[in-house]
Formats: sequence, structure tokens, C-alpha cells
Amino acid sequence: MKQYSLLILAFVSLVAAACSDFLEEKSQDEVIPKTATDFREILLGYQDRSACTPAHHVLDDDVAIDESQFWEDEDDYSAQRIEGQFTWQPDMWERPDNGVYDRYGDIYTSISAMNVVVEKIDDADGSTEEKDIVKAQALGGRAYYYFILVNTFGAPYNYDKDALGVVLKLESPFVGKGMERATVGEVYAQIVEDLETASSLLNKYPKQRGDFLMNSTAADILLSRVYLYMEEWDKAAEAAGRAIESAEGLWDYTHQPEGEFFYITTYDNPEVEWLFGNDRKPVSILMASTELASLYDANDRRMNLLPGIRKIETENFGPNVMVRSAEAYLNRAEARVLSLTPDLAGALADLNELRRHRIVGYTDVSITDAEELLQAIRDERRKELCFEAHRWFDLRRYGMPSISHDFRIGTSHPMLRYTLEEKDPLYTLPIPRSVLDSNVELEQNPLTDLRGGVPIN
Repeated sequence: MKQYSLLILAFVSLVAAACSDFLEEKSQDEVIPKTATDFREILLGYQDRSACTPAHHVLDDDVAIDESQFWEDEDDYSAQRIEGQFTWQPDMWERPDNGVYDRYGDIYTSISAMNVVVEKIDDADGSTEEKDIVKAQALGGRAYYYFILVNTFGAPYNYDKDALGVVLKLESPFVGKGMERATVGEVYAQIVEDLETASSLLNKYPKQRGDFLMNSTAADILLSRVYLYMEEWDKAAEAAGRAIESAEGLWDYTHQPEGEFFYITTYDNPEVEWLFGNDRKPVSILMASTELASLYDANDRRMNLLPGIRKIETENFGPNVMVRSAEAYLNRAEARVLSLTPDLAGALADLNELRRHRIVGYTDVSITDAEELLQAIRDERRKELCFEAHRWFDLRRYGMPSISHDFRIGTSHPMLRYTLEEKDPLYTLPIPRSVLDSNVELEQNPLTDLRGGVPIN
């Protein structure tokens, strides 16, 4: 543990002062990462910092306020802490009671660490295989972090890839001041390049699983996700197919007793290919929305995971962010329907395969209409991946439909309905004021006026 801590401290210095003479004199106790194993341990430390922003768990239409948590005639502090994000306010990050952190700085710190690993791993001690795998994991991690950033603070790719995305920095040291935003398209191009390289390197060697670092299957799942967002349907289906071939298979939920919660955020779940991060979710006052809950079949064992807050818990507060193989089936199914040469039979087979592992007594369905099949796949995606930071991004790429939240901070207040309009500017989140103040070259995203609610009788 002491050796690991020293590695982290030394690497923080590398990240902050790479390419300078700052560390000319070093303490005899300082441990500088020199081997592939050292850099691998560093990756473990940095990917725990910034899996995604907690805002993704309060923005979409899968969540509602759980008023059973309210105390009579008292304002609820948990509700106050999420009000800015839950009601899509332009000042969501600056509100005095805000308890939902943007994680912007943490994510860029991790990106900077990935940059240093990519630059220095080739000169580290170790076999070619060891160094290739570490490099691939750093590239894959960097791609994932940029994917989170650009889909949070940039416009949806399929809506306007020429819109401003986020700052794209690929070298060390990372300098946060005076840097302009790259376009959404430019950021996506780098994400694809990093994931393609990561997939190629990782697929050269035997698959590793269970070590809290990205493996070949996870890289291909993420690659299929990115291509899906880009509407590169055939590439999405190909990457998803590779992932399915190398995966451990789907977990059969139908053996779980009805109503009994079970953990899926664990490597004991054969679907989990990458388990990482510590995503602290502001969920104490949230529950699954009525709309989401109504989509499930009565015999669907995923109902055990609702109201959804429990779905992303871990028994020992360990890593709780997942990339898992169920997503690959859904990515491939959607891509097969939307391809210029549609494969409806293949898409239906993917859908039925997943449902057989979720619904007790399931009988395969037959859907021949492409639009009906696409809707069934997207509904399945919503049920399967809820509360795993997918739905908000999916709504964006589906065309940014109008959604609403009913909200109040206590029973003594009137219930108000807040609406996010179709293609609302707040489908792209504002950049926090503290970030704008630290980088004068950044341009703020388009904002709305403060959003008011309509009373519900």
C-alpha cells in the first residue's frame, strides 16, 4: 500500500510538471514509475476519480422524486441539492445548495494522467505485451473520458458535429488556461482513433478480465457505442459483434427469486467486462419514474433492480461503473435495423436473446416492421441500461424530445411541472462558471432563462 501511494504521489508530480525541470532534485524515498506494472497501477488510481458526472442520474426521464422520503411539513435537503439539474436550470452548477458535482476538473486530471502514460509507457521496463496492454488501457480510458465530456458539454454528434465540443488536449503537461474548444466532430475523431488503437492492441493478446482495467471486449463495446452515436451503423454492428464473440455470455436473471434484489456491479456478473470508478450518485430522494416502470413485463426480473437506485449500489462501496456485454446486443440490434442494408432477422435475434435472459417464461416475439422493431429495441435499451448513465445521452441522439419532471422540495410546497422542450438548449449542459473563469478562451454554451414550473392540480 505504501509503495502504491508513493507511485500515485510521484505520478501526480509527473502530471503536473512533465517536460519541466521541476523535479531535478528528488527525495530518496520518492518512487518514480519505471515499469509497465508501475504505470498499470497508476491507471487504477486515476480511473477511480471521474467515471462520469452525477448530473447524468437526475436529468433524464427515468427518474422521479420519491416523496415517501419527505418528512411532513419539512423541506427536504436532498431535493434542494438536485433542484438545479432536475429542473434543467442554466445556473445549475452555481446554486448555493447544489450537491451535484460537474466533475469537469476531475475528468481532465484523469485525461492528463492518461496522456502521460501514453507518452512514457514505450520507454518503461517490461515486455512488449505488458506495455502494449497498458498503452491500450490508457488510450481507452482517455477515449471514455472525452466521450463523457463531449456528450455532456457539446451538442449531440448527429445534430451538429461542427458545434463546439470540449478542449482537446493530447499531450502533457495539461494546461487549462487559454485553450479553445475543439468541435464535436474533432473530439469524436480522436475518441474513435484511441478506441480503434486500444481494441487492436488488446485483441492481440489473451483477454484479461477482473482486474478493474479495460479489456478487449470492453474496448469493442465502447467502440460500438461511439459508432452508434455517430450513426456509422455497420461499424457499430461489427464492433459489437466482436465484443459478443469475446464476451463471457449473458447472465440469466430468470433464476433470481421474484422481488429479491441482487447485485450486478460485480465481476461475479459474467456480463461485466470493465468495472471501475466510484460514481457517487445523488439518489437518496430519487426513484424510477412511472413511465420507466410501466415498460417492464410482470415476469421481468430486472424489476428486482427497481426503483433503480439500488441497481448501481455495491455491497462494499467499491467500483460501481460498468461496461457490460448486454449493451453490445442492444448496440448491434439497433445498428442492424438502421443499416443501409438492414438485417431485421439478426436484430430480432439479438433482442430475443437478451429478453430470454431477463424474463421468466419468455417466448420469442416476431416483429417484421422495421419501425416497430427499432422502438422495441430502444425500449429494451431503456429497461436494460437504466441508471447506468446511458439514458440522457440516448435522449440527445434520439432527437432531444420534450420531457418533464414534477418537483417540489417538501409537502408544504406546491407540486410544479418543469419541461425540457424539444431540442432545448439545456440538452447541452452549461460549462461551470469556475471553469470559464480559469480559461478565458472558453465560450459558454447557449443558455435559457431560468426555467419556471407549472402548478399541478
